[in-house]
Amino acid sequence: SMGTMQWGVETIGGIMVMLQVDLIVLLTPSLAAGLISSERESGSWVLLQMTPLTAGKIIRGKLLSVCWTLVLILLATLPGYVVMVFIQPQMRFQIERVLISLGITAVFAMLLSAAIGSLFRKAAAATTAAYVALVVICAGPMLIWLGRNAPFGHNAVETALLVNPLAAALQVIEMPGFRDYNLVPANWWIMSGASVLLLIGLSVQTWRLRRPS
Repeated sequence: SMGTMQWGVETIGGIMVMLQVDLIVLLTPSLAAGLISSERESGSWVLLQMTPLTAGKIIRGKLLSVCWTLVLILLATLPGYVVMVFIQPQMRFQIERVLISLGITAVFAMLLSAAIGSLFRKAAAATTAAYVALVVICAGPMLIWLGRNAPFGHNAVETALLVNPLAAALQVIEMPGFRDYNLVPANWWIMSGASVLLLIGLSVQTWRLRRPS
């Protein structure tokens, strides 16, 4: 509470958002990348092929096992946001939009990890590839943001940040350095569209693997 009074609610909120996105990036690939690759590596995927389960049921069951953990991660900092609203009630709308951004980020990270993992036979390789992809998406545009004003202009930085879910959440919370960019709702549409494509790709790959070899 004393830190909030000294630094401002927006700065504290930005720190919470960064920590929460870090948790999502850190934990999601280890949970979702091996959903299918670990089955193929251990040989138990053959048993799934012998069951009457459809590809849709297999995907739904495996993704739900990851969803509950991600929900717990999202709820972990909820008391902090409640305190922020208590200190500054007019931030309630911002907090709601931040939670939407974090929810979209969690879904995107889960589907990206699962889709990438379905392409590999080894769980270790799948997890590594998922980590690399998430770090590139979340950290890559931040390198351009660090070069804002010189050598990158405002429009170039804003375009790069449109594909960054972390930047969108920081802009919503009005973190210093991000409040001047217009990232929402464009980022939500991009992340949601990418999630739909990843789900389709995961479904197609699972259906292909589900067929008798």
